[in-house]
Amino acid sequence: MKNCILFFLIMSLSTLASAQSHPKQKTMYIQPESQLLISGDTNISGFSCNFDGKMLPTNCAVTYVEKKDGISFKNAILVLNNKGFDCGNRQINKDFHALLQTEEYPSIELELKKVFPRSGNTAVAQVLIRMAGEEKLYEFPVKVLSNPATCFTGTLELDINDFGLEPPKKAFGLIKVKDNIEISFNLTVAE
Repeated sequence: MKNCILFFLIMSLSTLASAQSHPKQKTMYIQPESQLLISGDTNISGFSCNFDGKMLPTNCAVTYVEKKDGISFKNAILVLNNKGFDCGNRQINKDFHALLQTEEYPSIELELKKVFPRSGNTAVAQVLIRMAGEEKLYEFPVKVLSNPATCFTGTLELDINDFGLEPPKKAFGLIKVKDNIEISFNLTVAE
């Protein structure tokens, strides 16, 4: 199922104890308190754009294969409709959608490729991001908490130039968006 919430797939991290080579499948249920945020800075102030949790899929079927070095996923794609982001101000929303080229590319896709468990409750996620017609593979740390529900938290820093995006300039170029942005998530799931 293509419209799956990407980071929920790490749920199988707890089952990595026995390395197996045949595909497994689970259904995960996304809880409404889950959050996703894109934030950045200009040369004057910062901005943050929250994703509307109601626009996240409510459940997804996850296919994965456990191996000794980690977990590989197939078709584990989270599609985020760009219109689901709210930056708190109509003009900032307009600028944000201009930056993402929403009219031509209406969504951002995050495809989970692999998860590499680390010590304690941490892992490294390998994620392919598709945005504005470009794609780039990233690896970043993820923390897995379970009290009382399972929660995945982390932050990915990326450079918008990696996707050929041109930051908007305002006030005749006096206000400029900086190239680095952060994608932060705090996602809660249940099986």
